[in-house]
Amino acid sequence: MRMKFEIPTKLLTRTKPKVHSEWATWEKKNFNIHRGLIGLNAPRINSIHELAAQIRQGVREEFNPNWFRGFGFGTIIRLHEVPTDFAEICQHIDTRNKKGGVWQWAVVVLQEDKIAIAIHTWLHGYLRPVYDSVLQQLAQDGFVCHASDAEVDVLIARLQKIQEACRMIHRVAGVIT
Repeated sequence: MRMKFEIPTKLLTRTKPKVHSEWATWEKKNFNIHRGLIGLNAPRINSIHELAAQIRQGVREEFNPNWFRGFGFGTIIRLHEVPTDFAEICQHIDTRNKKGGVWQWAVVVLQEDKIAIAIHTWLHGYLRPVYDSVLQQLAQDGFVCHASDAEVDVLIARLQKIQEACRMIHRVAGVIT
């Protein structure tokens, strides 16, 4: 896999991994925002859950997310073999904040098959242009790209319904035009 993606430098800067020297890492960190990107090869894995646990541990080691400035990250993962539980990767893309970082998206590349499978959280934010850029670069390299957004979880769906109901009440009351 070409791990030399052209990542928009105005969004993320290439960094040297602290612990996982086999990873490619990019980061944006200032007073208001902390975002990261991980590129890794996973030649043989037993399960997607095992890989997700390794990635989350690696995020803590490489980026040191903290409570006062949320951390969001994306991953580009090269798989040589697809584990039997691969479809469960969707469980690991976060639909809301988590203490150790929000896994916003994953692009899984199957080099030999020239296929890329991508999943993004339902909410599009700072890292979305990076995700789109990675998929575009893969498509230009002849990969067939399949992308989807994760479903909104039950809590967020209910809150959105409440918000819409409040909007309708305000319209009737003349608060919102």
